[in-house]
Amino acid sequence: MKTKTFFFTLLLIATSCMLSAQNLEGTWKAVESSGNPVREGYTTLKFITSTHFIWTMSDKDGNIISGAGGTYTLKDGIYTETILYTLPGMKNWKGKSAVYEVKTEGKRMSISGYLEFDQDRKVQNSENWERVE
Repeated sequence: MKTKTFFFTLLLIATSCMLSAQNLEGTWKAVESSGNPVREGYTTLKFITSTHFIWTMSDKDGNIISGAGGTYTLKDGIYTETILYTLPGMKNWKGKSAVYEVKTEGKRMSISGYLEFDQDRKVQNSENWERVE
């Protein structure tokens, strides 16, 4: 009986600590990025559903000036985006992947990894996001 209780407790602790897609679902606002610093007066939002993501950057007048979207997977804390849709300024990234280690804590999400332009070119990037409610 003690063995069953121990393993049940261990399983409960492990599952409560695991990152799931549910932790990522929602609307996120960029607070800092190594790839593209958040510009004053501009807003970058990322919308994540159970299967897809989209991010947009808007100018101070609310006009969307950049963005991309597609599908993602989450496995063992690795969040991989596949870019399927872009605005014209991002068309070179269509079909590419972004591979990030992702962590969430409360209303904060941090991602760190790279955008894979091709086999020889990986652009390092890290970002911090805050959940929008």
